[in-house]
Amino acid sequence: MKGIFSKKGITIGVGIVALAALGVLRIIQASAEVEPTLDVDEIRRQTGVPVEVTVVVEASFEVRRTFTGNVRGIRSASIRARTADEILEIPVQVGQRVREGDVLVRQSAQTSQASVRQAEAAYEQAHRTVERLRPLRERGAISEQDWDGALTALQVAEANVEAARRAVVLTSPISGIVTDIPATPGSFPGLGDPLVQVSDLSRVQVLLQVSQEQARELARGQEAYLPSQGLRGEVTRIALQADAVSRLVEVELTFPGAATGSILPGTLVQAEVVVGRRESALAVPRVALHNGAVWVIDDEGVAHHRPVEVGLLGREQAEILEGLQAGERVVSAGASLLSDGIRTRVVGG
Repeated sequence: MKGIFSKKGITIGVGIVALAALGVLRIIQASAEVEPTLDVDEIRRQTGVPVEVTVVVEASFEVRRTFTGNVRGIRSASIRARTADEILEIPVQVGQRVREGDVLVRQSAQTSQASVRQAEAAYEQAHRTVERLRPLRERGAISEQDWDGALTALQVAEANVEAARRAVVLTSPISGIVTDIPATPGSFPGLGDPLVQVSDLSRVQVLLQVSQEQARELARGQEAYLPSQGLRGEVTRIALQADAVSRLVEVELTFPGAATGSILPGTLVQAEVVVGRRESALAVPRVALHNGAVWVIDDEGVAHHRPVEVGLLGREQAEILEGLQAGERVVSAGASLLSDGIRTRVVGG
């Protein structure tokens, strides 16, 4: 019994000591000074605002503008019906190369035959008149005015015969490629209906419709490109006035001919025009510009707000005329958290 009570006393004593130690520890913790919680601004001042930077470099600089325009051949001809006669034959196909004078359409001569016969009769009459007056002119029996009048009448009659015959046999007025055949054999076109379209694609043109502000950047002779075709051309015409309805200015780009079928008249293409070029210029990303100023990071990592003079503006780069020097670092991301004189921490760029 005596041993049991001794063990209990020891256990109680240890418990009392542990409770006392715990109480002392809590008193020490409660009396210790609580460290203040740092706010976000203070953390940024101590560690630096994270930013990405770009080093200002001096290099060649080019600015292009992209436009969408309509393609056409350097020359085009629309062969139209001159009579309402039935179309007998169209001896060409789309994509076929033709020469000036090649037959494109043959029509029946049922309704136009009378015009042909009338023109031929007038020609025969003018021809007989000339032959009758020829000996008289040689003897000096008629005036030169009468003789010239007879020759002129013969030439007019000959031209009328040719025109009447061409009304049923239509030929190409230019050399080029057949790009469209809206007519079909066996149909009866109306007078003036388009039958065959021929385009000269030895050179192609792209017609642009641009705003007045865009037109101010353009000038004749500027380089132009068709990236999808790998063609290089130039600006060849800029209208001197805007369209009365759309208020847009028409601009013409001319390129050397492309491979047959690779670019078709009437299609839309994207063209690029070089509106500015510098052999040597200071350039920064456009995202680094903020209302005509940039954030410059010095060697100590401190941010400084600096106004700059901007020159040419490209899609991604901007030319700096004044305010920066080559080798300086400008902020390209993270500028929204900056203030003048704040410390920064470069994390990329």
